Amino acid sequence: MRRGLRFGVAAALSILGARAEPWIAGFERFHAAAPDAAGGRLLYNELGCVNCHGGDTGLPARRGPDLATATTRASAAWLRAFIADPAGHRSGTAMPRLSATTTAADADAVVHFLGTLAPRTAARPVRIAHLNAGLGKTLYHTRGCVACHAPQADYTPPDGRPASGDFGYGAAAFPALAEKYDVSTLAAFVRNPQASRPDGRMPRIEMEEQDARDIAAYLLGITGSDGEAVPRLPPFAPDAALAKRGREIVTAARCAACHTLPSVPATQSIALGRTTGGCIEEAPAPGLPRYALSPAQRTALRAYIVDRATPATSAQAAHGTLAALNCVACHERDGRGGPDAARKPYFLGDHNLGDTGRFPPLLTGIGRKLQPTWLAETLAGKHRDRPYLRTQMPVYGAAVANLPALLATTDARPGIELPTGDIEAGRKLLGTLGGVSCITCHRWADRASLGIQALDLSNLARRLEPGWLRDYLINPAAHRPGTLMPSFWPQGKAANRDILAGDTDRQIASIIAFAREGKGLPEGFPTTSAREFELIPGSRPIVQRTFMADVGTHAILVGFPAGIHLAYDGRDCRPALIWKGRFFDAYGTWFSRFAPFEKPLGESVAAWPKPTEASGARQFDGFRLDASGVPTFLFSVAGATVAERLEPGENGSLRRSVTWNIEALRSLPLSHPEGLSVRETAASTPGKREFIYTWP
Repeated sequence: MRRGLRFGVAAALSILGARAEPWIAGFERFHAAAPDAAGGRLLYNELGCVNCHGGDTGLPARRGPDLATATTRASAAWLRAFIADPAGHRSGTAMPRLSATTTAADADAVVHFLGTLAPRTAARPVRIAHLNAGLGKTLYHTRGCVACHAPQADYTPPDGRPASGDFGYGAAAFPALAEKYDVSTLAAFVRNPQASRPDGRMPRIEMEEQDARDIAAYLLGITGSDGEAVPRLPPFAPDAALAKRGREIVTAARCAACHTLPSVPATQSIALGRTTGGCIEEAPAPGLPRYALSPAQRTALRAYIVDRATPATSAQAAHGTLAALNCVACHERDGRGGPDAARKPYFLGDHNLGDTGRFPPLLTGIGRKLQPTWLAETLAGKHRDRPYLRTQMPVYGAAVANLPALLATTDARPGIELPTGDIEAGRKLLGTLGGVSCITCHRWADRASLGIQALDLSNLARRLEPGWLRDYLINPAAHRPGTLMPSFWPQGKAANRDILAGDTDRQIASIIAFAREGKGLPEGFPTTSAREFELIPGSRPIVQRTFMADVGTHAILVGFPAGIHLAYDGRDCRPALIWKGRFFDAYGTWFSRFAPFEKPLGESVAAWPKPTEASGARQFDGFRLDASGVPTFLFSVAGATVAERLEPGENGSLRRSVTWNIEALRSLPLSHPEGLSVRETAASTPGKREFIYTWP
């Protein structure tokens, strides 16, 4: 493989443009157009004003990165440049310039002081051969990174990029990543940003170490490797005299008010009794930090300072916390927030569920909807209630410690107390044998539903507040517009009058009772388990038609005894996916009333890019099996007949041959799976091309 470095996506010119003023997403989205005290409260907290001047904003603490490890995570050269001119080296940073008189020599001295806190230690080299920037690009754009950062022009989501670039609240800009990090340090930050930034503004998305390294490779622009070691940041050796000077600068600048700095004295709060002068001004007094605030930001801060002694209400604290942590980038609450137009195409999931299968759930009334313990555990990363969403719920750490209680208080309202439920009536109601058929769409623990795979109902007694569930079941659309969930108790009247005499409240209480105390399954599931229908290739390949995610409704699966499998798209006449390991579970395909879009059971899944030809340009002509059971797929294009055969090769590779009968198709466009190496073999001749694909 070749090795090459290009400008990383983050080093390219931002499609949003550089900005000198701090970028605080919640302020930009909800307050910049009409600056008010609520926006000022957010800025006072997020810019660190509260760290120097005190007060209680009601919002989670916002502190700067832990500087005790700064020189182990970032290059000394980048640190010098950033400290000397923060806004010039990271667009939209909340870090102010130390003062108008800060020089390059001062910045250098500070870096030498930081170098004495945690000297760099030797690290094992990382080899580019173990990095997959193509996969990193996909992960960056689909796991949730682009909720705060900007999508990049080199990735196109399955339904295409939006026609307009309507970024409703801008984006968190990257620094010059290749100047700041190497692969190891950037990957460590991507995987666990809270190790150095415990305030949670950069949340942690659960991922494997390899995923973090692949994302880092993409952001740093590493495109390939011949196995040589990736360049690492040069070691930094601090100078004692410069370090002493740096400590004096850091102490005088009160850096410890926002940053963790061992050996630097704690700062004392500075009383704030006026709305003009000081750090807010365009030209503050010498020695004060300099924020390049916008006029709207200054107006909002002044409005808040006038009345900052008034404590925040629970609603103000809850809404402010959601804005400070940018939860509203993914979630809508009370008609505000949710993905903006430029980001919606990057939210992927199960399209069978409509928008609910793509976008994270509404937070409207969430404090009344979820039980406090479940909400706290969800915020701690212990539950993933909607596994069909590609965008992952991140973990914010201590920043959300007070959020469940705040939301519960804010959203509380009187509810109806349900009567005692009947467990066996709940079993029947949930099922398909005379019930309301909840399991047709909803999973139950490890059992897939009989149709579309909506979220698991087996935990509803622990997850949902009974009063909210009653209201939701009576009128689902009022709680989530556009939901596919129908009401079986319209206007509070039971559609099923045969169970418990049609008593709505007793029926709903019985569903909760079965979820809490019932044994076994709701009525209507097949008597066998889903795992009994796993297809395992034996002496011959297995061919199975199905619906498959990222392939479509015309997927033809081929499972090989060698443990390499593929999905062929019969609609667009192309190979679509290949993977290794386990093949396929046919339970949903064979038994669901509405067949779900399945996924491969195995690992190391690689995908071919979506076709660029118009739909219908190729005509599928079926496939034929040879004596060993290997299919050859046939299609017609431009009057020619094309045959395509894929089968395992040597050493865990996949061999692909394509033949055609018209010389004019010599330039037949052929794409290859992303993230795999490809080699064209010597067997390729006019009218035939042959390729070998191998995993890195």
